[in-house]
Amino acid sequence: MKKIFLPVLLLSLCLAACHQQKQEPAPYNRQAQADEYERNFRSHIFASCLNEGKFYSTYALARLDRKPTECDPRYKVTFVNGPCAGKTIFTTDVIEKTSPVDGGQLIKGDVVLRNFWNPRKLDKDTEKLDRWNRAVVYDTSRMSEGVVELEFPRDRNDFMAAREFIFLHNVRYIQKPEKKDPRIWL
Repeated sequence: MKKIFLPVLLLSLCLAACHQQKQEPAPYNRQAQADEYERNFRSHIFASCLNEGKFYSTYALARLDRKPTECDPRYKVTFVNGPCAGKTIFTTDVIEKTSPVDGGQLIKGDVVLRNFWNPRKLDKDTEKLDRWNRAVVYDTSRMSEGVVELEFPRDRNDFMAAREFIFLHNVRYIQKPEKKDPRIWL
């Protein structure tokens, strides 16, 4: 009896230890949804698909097919989503690089890119990532709540621009090329 009991006991202890190891979480657990969201922006650029050349133009994610050359200063892009999905155009109104907004980095007067739909939570729904507009930071007093107030000037004479509260995860810094407020302040 003792000869059978010892191997069965060892086998059950080994199985219990293996079972316990499988249920422990991995030490490096990445947030797949947030990573996919950022990877989508890193692998594409923003190109103007409506009202090209205006401050209030609508941007959508696009694949960069050709960079400008000395002979032709335009980008060749193919839209991957938005109102112009699948369309290939030549344009100069392109935002090459953006980054997410971290709390406390925004100041009044910064020009940023904001999600048109402004969803409360990051969503896998790609239609909520298809339209973006430039905006100017107006108020950062509610950043601790995850909200910033942006204004949307139409042109250089629009001093009473429309304002809206936007969730911080729907706002991105424009890193390249640098954009300035279109209004002329005396």
